[in-house]
Amino acid sequence: MTDVALKEYFERRLADLSTHIDARFEWNDAAIAKAERTMNERLNSMNEFRDALKDQASRMATRAELNKLDDQLQQLQQVKANYEGRVLVTVSFVSLIISVATALAMRLIGS
Repeated sequence: MTDVALKEYFERRLADLSTHIDARFEWNDAAIAKAERTMNERLNSMNEFRDALKDQASRMATRAELNKLDDQLQQLQQVKANYEGRVLVTVSFVSLIISVATALAMRLIGS
């Protein structure tokens, strides 16, 4: 092999190597861009999921609100029980008055 042929051979090999390295950089850049797009899509879907959870949590009652509602329910149950007791006493009293009035009326009619 002559010096000129050897020089051309090395120059051609160097040019091939340079082309190969340039292609590798382009492939790396494309892979990085694809990974970045994929990561952004994943992060966006995670943010949507996080927002959905936050929205759901904002609609749920807190423990303090549930305790307040429980207290109000107990108060309503007490008021209902008191009302039912008053109605029972009133009905009993009215029945007693009607019974006494009927007994007096029967006595007056019978005499």
